[in-house]
Order: sequence, then structure tokens, then C-alpha cells
Amino acid sequence: MKTLSVREQLIEHTLVLIRRRGFNGFSYRDLAELVGVKTSSIHYYFPSKDDLVLEAVREYSARTHERIRAIDTSLPPAEQVRQYLEPIRTGSGTDQVCLVGMLSADVLSLSEPVRATMRDYVRMHEQWLTGLFERAQPLRDTPYPVPPAQLAQVVYGALQSGLMAARLSGTHERLDAAAAVLAGVMPQS
Repeated sequence: MKTLSVREQLIEHTLVLIRRRGFNGFSYRDLAELVGVKTSSIHYYFPSKDDLVLEAVREYSARTHERIRAIDTSLPPAEQVRQYLEPIRTGSGTDQVCLVGMLSADVLSLSEPVRATMRDYVRMHEQWLTGLFERAQPLRDTPYPVPPAQLAQVVYGALQSGLMAARLSGTHERLDAAAAVLAGVMPQS
């Protein structure tokens, strides 16, 4: 197993801290204790917290993009949905939520580069969902109630809200309801 560099450890711990506590819920001191370095070492790699968070959002986005890109679009739509939802459901109800969803609460205190990267993350999900709905539409008996791009926005918003509500309530109920909306608009095989 590869040993992570200090920079990589800082990003890994930042991903966990943000997903648990949000942008304002941790400091360089917290991070330094977790990694076992001085705060000056963190400043060497990331002069400001915005620099650190930007790199964390980029890493989180890259990992998510790879996962979504790996879903075979030739599979039946219901199977694509299952693969898309599996990691979302796995993380539901834990002490961590979607990094971008968590940061959204602090969006006004984040730099423009961080906000832009977050918007790209949301757009990535919505574009994938739009493509899914477009591929599934010919297999449905009835048209969608709204265009696929709008449906993607609604479904993605419901999933993000479901994750937050699952964390708050400690149950998967609300995420399952959002997931049911996505599964419900897929053609029945």
C-alpha cells in the first residue's frame, strides 16, 4: 500500500473534516494534529484555507467524475441508476455528507474559484442525469413531465436534500424517497 505524502494526507483529512463539519468547522490546527505536522507545514502546501478547500473540492470532483464515467451507458437505465445511487446510499446516514452539499451552506464565505469548482461538480451530476433521462425517454410509455435537463436538476436537488435530511434524522428514509423519484422515472423493464 502506498504511503501518502503530507500534501495527500492533508487533502484526505480535509475531505473528511469538511464532510463532517463544513468549511468553518475545522482549523489548520485541527488538521495539523490529525496529520502530525505543524500548521506552518500546512501553509507551505496551502497558503490559505481557500487554497486547501479548492484542492479538496477538485479531488472530490475528480473521484466522483471517475466513478460516474465508469457507469456503462449501454446498461439498462435501471442498472445505471443503481450504480449511480449505490455510493450515495452507502454514505447516507453517516457522520459525513457530500462535500459540495456541505460546503453549499458556507458558499458566501468561499472564494470564487471554490464556488466555480462546486458549480462544475453540480453540473457534472446534472449533465450525467440529463443524459440518462434522454437515453431512457424512448423506452418509456409516456414523456417526462418536464424536459430531461430540468428533471435532472430536480432529481439532483432532491438527492442532495435527502442526504442532508438523512444526516439530520439519522435514517435513510428521505434519501430513499429521493432515490425512488429517480427510479420511478426510469422505464420498467
